[in-house]
Amino acid sequence: MKYKMIMNLRLFDDGGAGGDGGTTGGSAGTGNSGQKANAGYTYEQLEEVANARAQRAERTALADFFRKQGMSEADITSAIADYKTNKEKNKPNLSEIEQERDTYKSEAEQLKNEKVLSAKGVKADDLDYVMFKVSKLVDDKTDFNKAAEKFLKENPRYTGAGSYRVSTSTSTGEKGSGDNLNTSINNAIRLAARR
Repeated sequence: MKYKMIMNLRLFDDGGAGGDGGTTGGSAGTGNSGQKANAGYTYEQLEEVANARAQRAERTALADFFRKQGMSEADITSAIADYKTNKEKNKPNLSEIEQERDTYKSEAEQLKNEKVLSAKGVKADDLDYVMFKVSKLVDDKTDFNKAAEKFLKENPRYTGAGSYRVSTSTSTGEKGSGDNLNTSINNAIRLAARR
């Protein structure tokens, strides 16, 4: 039993550290093994070695399980192939998940931006156009809120600030105020007609 354990350590040492004479195996508990083992290898190479060993261990475990079930070697090979095929089928499609996440993220961002523009008084009819124009002003230094303020300051007609508000009610309750209100409305209409 002792001999088998030594052989396993040697196999592990030869495959993982390039046969450097056991220096990494002896310092496994000191915390310095990562520095020595990584001296001549890239992270990708080390990950490749680890993945290969994990795959071999997985295959060995499956083969042992199937042998205990009384299967022949041909059946074991077939069962392992079926297992790997099913494993790949059930693997989530990361690019599809990322695309779905990005879609929801952009929709949430658009709703947030629409809310910002509505709060600034942008009329519903102009919302899409203003959002398009403001998004062109967004960059690393300017967020959507600041870009919206800048655009709406230069183009106040989209906020309703440049439009006239006409009221025909006389809610002040004072006698004679209706005449003043009518006069102000007429003046506003005349002013708008001159433009």
